[in-house]
Amino acid sequence: MVVDTISDFLVSNNYTKKFIAIDYGLKHIGMAISDPSNIISVPYGTFTETLLFEKIIEIITTENVHGVVIGKPYHLDGSLSEMVNKVEKFAEKLEKIISCPILFIDERLSSNPYKSRKKSENTHIHEKSACLILDDFLSLYRNSSSEK
Repeated sequence: MVVDTISDFLVSNNYTKKFIAIDYGLKHIGMAISDPSNIISVPYGTFTETLLFEKIIEIITTENVHGVVIGKPYHLDGSLSEMVNKVEKFAEKLEKIISCPILFIDERLSSNPYKSRKKSENTHIHEKSACLILDDFLSLYRNSSSEK
C-alpha cells in the first residue's frame, strides 16, 4: 500500500526492522538498505525492473524490511518531472506483489553528485542515489521516532 505520510508509513513498525530505498531509472533501478539500527544506508545493488520484481519478496523477507521508500522525481522548482508517471506506475506494480508500505520521498538532488561520473559507472549511480534517498528518509525517521 502506498501511504501519504511518514506517520502512516511508520504506524506498524516496531523499530526493529530495516528500510529499503529505490531510485527508479528507465534502465537501472538502484537499491539501498538501512543498517540494523536504521542509522545509515548501505548500497544494496543495481537491478533491471524484471530482476527487481523477481527478487523483491526474497529481499524483503531475508533482510527483515518494514517498508520501501521510493524517490519521487521533482524539478528543482518543485514541479513534477516527466518521470513521475513512470515512477508511480512502478510503485503500483510493486504494491501488487509486496505487503509492506511504500512511501514516496523527494529525490530532487539524489543523483546530482554522481552525474559527472564516467559512463562505465552509470549502473552504480542509481545505487548511490538510493543511499541518498534512504539517508534523507532515515533523518526523518529518527526525528519522528524521537518525538514519541
